Amino acid sequence: MEVRKLYYEDCMLQEFTATVVSCEETEKGFAVCLDATAFYPEGGGQACDRGTLNQVQVLAVKEQEEAVIHYCDGPLPVGQQVTGKIDWARRFDLMQQHTGEHIVSGIVHKMFGCHNVGFHMGADVVTIDFDYPISQQDLEQVERQANLGVFANVPVHCWYPEEDELKTLSYRTKRQLPWPVRIVEIDGYDRCACCGVHVANTGEVGLIKIIS
Repeated sequence: MEVRKLYYEDCMLQEFTATVVSCEETEKGFAVCLDATAFYPEGGGQACDRGTLNQVQVLAVKEQEEAVIHYCDGPLPVGQQVTGKIDWARRFDLMQQHTGEHIVSGIVHKMFGCHNVGFHMGADVVTIDFDYPISQQDLEQVERQANLGVFANVPVHCWYPEEDELKTLSYRTKRQLPWPVRIVEIDGYDRCACCGVHVANTGEVGLIKIIS
């Protein structure tokens, strides 16, 4: 059963209601599937959301084919309507980091032709892997441009282009992707294929500091 992905419909949604479709005990906890969810599953370099379903803790979230599986510390009755609450401090921090990474990667690509070949969001820092070395002097220039992008408070636009439109778009991607492709665009800074969730405007990212 295909789940309604509320985190794409409204990435600022912090609380929602849904119906439990299945619940099975596993080694990782109780695997709960819902007919709709605002919990973002791990993917695209972004960590999953955490929070609660009723009084049950959501420990991890994974996407498997068309299902989004919530690994919980307790069972939930199938057919029951539950209230999901996102750990918003964690989610918003991850969105800030991810959008900040797009700004930096887009600027590096535009300035030096370098490609982002991987990144990881940790608790304190984001690590980005580029396919070409960048000098400290150039990184300082990237940092200045990135913060100008934050101060400009540019809208972050996420959408699925129609197949014909996608063929006309130039965008960053690590590999060729079959349609449909979700595009995240920050006008003047980046356009990239991305399945993650982001802040609404670049001003919400806050200060960008490149430390090494």
